[in-house]
Amino acid sequence: MARRAWLAFARIADIGRPALDATRRTLCGPEHRRYARFASGRRAREFLAGRWLLARSRRAWRGRGGAYSISHSGGWVACALSERGVPGVDIEPMVKRDFATLGAWAFPDDWDERGDAPRAFYGRWTRYEARLKGGPGPTYRERTWFVDGVAISVRLPWLELLHVGAPRRWRRAWGFVRRHGPLDRPAIVKTGNFERR
Repeated sequence: MARRAWLAFARIADIGRPALDATRRTLCGPEHRRYARFASGRRAREFLAGRWLLARSRRAWRGRGGAYSISHSGGWVACALSERGVPGVDIEPMVKRDFATLGAWAFPDDWDERGDAPRAFYGRWTRYEARLKGGPGPTYRERTWFVDGVAISVRLPWLELLHVGAPRRWRRAWGFVRRHGPLDRPAIVKTGNFERR
């Protein structure tokens, strides 16, 4: 069955300056005015990376679906498209933190860091953020992936969620060299069920 939703992500550094410059030249009037207001170069690059990933995703998915959501954090960008409803997406690099303190602050009612604390925290946090961005209603659900040292969550209508598949990683057309980091080690990808809320 064809995908009813699309999810893609990329490292902004891997997109490359030429692609971001080309994206800037294609911005429409409101997008160009929004881009011009960014005082930070980092924030401007994130904005362009989100628009680049959205355009690439629409082409790959052959233009189905009108609603989209974009997220960027820590040098990464993610995009979700949906045939129906309003999608929500969030991406977070899984950096080391004091998960006992942070988890108790973010989820004071039921934080339990036993097991794999980075996956437990980032899984819940990205689902929370995707929930804020996505459409309301009991028919929406969240799904989370842990890949390349990032946590990616998407919120979609139930039927679209069933057909979203794994997130697609975008790379430079002329080649990609993976840079391994400390969060790529197997300790970060332990199995476990952290989908409860």
